[in-house]
Amino acid sequence: MPRPLPLPVRRAIWQRCRQGQSVPTIARALCLVPRTVRHLVRRFHLRGDAAIAPDYSSPCITTPPIPAELRQDALGLRQDHPSWGAGLIRVILRRSHPEGQLPSERTLQRWFHREGLGPAPAGRRPAVNPERAHAAHQVWQMDAKERVKLKTKEQVSWLRIVDECSGAVLWTAVFPPRELGTGRAFFRPGGTARGLSPLGAAREVPGGQRHAVGFTR
Repeated sequence: MPRPLPLPVRRAIWQRCRQGQSVPTIARALCLVPRTVRHLVRRFHLRGDAAIAPDYSSPCITTPPIPAELRQDALGLRQDHPSWGAGLIRVILRRSHPEGQLPSERTLQRWFHREGLGPAPAGRRPAVNPERAHAAHQVWQMDAKERVKLKTKEQVSWLRIVDECSGAVLWTAVFPPRELGTGRAFFRPGGTARGLSPLGAAREVPGGQRHAVGFTR
């Protein structure tokens, strides 16, 4: 059932009708469909001022309340990543709450505004190093994720190495979350992690080779 016309509009129709205006004139002046105006005019003539109020109210649409945990997660993401907009944060929330009722982008923006978290800066973020690698294996990128919740409610972490030029994934290790522990001795590194090769002692890279291996000043 459609929503009834607002009371001010209904009163304006009844007032213009009593002034002698025709149905097409009223409909054109108030930007209404002539059939709607004709129906209300007939109703007003039969019942008078008592017909101004509608006989039914607009449907009441209720939405389930959003869990407080989800709201805290959204605010935490915004605080940790000030450059993330509401749209991106909503996508991230879908990963951690696959079955929950997510708020709209506008709702997220209102939450951020109430907490004093201003809007994300417009446009793309400036690149830290505009000179990206232009050859394969010139620069490798390492990315780590921890405590990513799966659909099975389990959490996993992973470590990934990607070639910057091609975007190819060179190596990935997926493992359950675990707490960090101390090495074999204090102030000394432990053994090399599984899947990686030891590089030996640190040494200075000549200036001409810094860009070739991804170093910048």
